[in-house]
Amino acid sequence: MTDWFPLLGAFGLGSVVTAVVQSWLSLRAQTKNRSFQERKEAYIGLLESWVRQENDNFSETSLFDVGHWVLRAELVASAKVFSLLKMWQETVPGSMERKQTTDALKAAMRQDLR
Repeated sequence: MTDWFPLLGAFGLGSVVTAVVQSWLSLRAQTKNRSFQERKEAYIGLLESWVRQENDNFSETSLFDVGHWVLRAELVASAKVFSLLKMWQETVPGSMERKQTTDALKAAMRQDLR
């Protein structure tokens, strides 16, 4: 334990504290960036899978594709996006309720990515 005191004296307590704070801030920024990238990837993947689903006339493959991206989005989504995803899944494709839920979901995704 006494070996630390000369080390602190040589480098200065302020330098040690500064290094610790900078390390913590860097880790925090990396975590926020990773979280943003994961949400962005999941949301864009979901939106693209919706387009593929429309183009494939709701084929079985496109349903699995949308399901995959819904699950990924649920894993990283905010509480609001998560609840809207649940509502979206309960609506009938092509219905007015689905269109309104889709619009609300897209708005929540935009807000979540800000």
